[in-house]
Amino acid sequence: MATITVANLKGGVGKSTTTINLATAAQMSGIQTAIIDVDPDQQAAAKWSDSRTAENPQVYSAVYSRLQQSITEAERYGAKLIFIDTAAFEQKILTSSIQLADLVLIPCRPTAQDVQYLTATTDIVAIHQKPAAIVLNQVEPRLPETDQARTLIASLGLSLSPMHLSKAVAYQRAIAAGLGVTEFEPTGKAAQEILSLLNWISRLLYLSPDIKVDNINKPIHRSSKI
Repeated sequence: MATITVANLKGGVGKSTTTINLATAAQMSGIQTAIIDVDPDQQAAAKWSDSRTAENPQVYSAVYSRLQQSITEAERYGAKLIFIDTAAFEQKILTSSIQLADLVLIPCRPTAQDVQYLTATTDIVAIHQKPAAIVLNQVEPRLPETDQARTLIASLGLSLSPMHLSKAVAYQRAIAAGLGVTEFEPTGKAAQEILSLLNWISRLLYLSPDIKVDNINKPIHRSSKI
């Protein structure tokens, strides 16, 4: 079992969108997956789950003080991969979520302000000695700001995922429809981005030798809610 915390103390960077889409793609690829939503205010992942008909990936709301118990329960119900969707501006929640992670993903928009704010999160990651990677999100093609953000991240000595996520409208439309992009538009650009990022994560955590695009048409496995 592996736990991935999707974290950034800054708001509006796409934590929930990244979490939802990676978890959905993992589930569709045959990895029993769960999301634990520890954002007490937004509850974006939990609301998304309520809007869909498919039961998986299962999404559970949890308070950070009982996060370990929630992980244990999700594992008992068969989860092999757990994503923790964290809150902005909540250091206690972030710290608890990072402590329990095998990998920390940090979504970040390609702006100087967003990159400069990263250290508020990466300093906590460093204290707990957790492997982490920045994932550039909401990237627009051919804008110089993207290269500038990559350069600034490198100058800060931070690890950057080789894959980024674009500002494709499919991300918004899929969430609004209660879907992940790999369900909403399986052969689209956004789905390919998510699958590429998931493959990279899978190799890091030894989850699966290869998560293929072909697998995306498999039916979602169902199981009972906790």
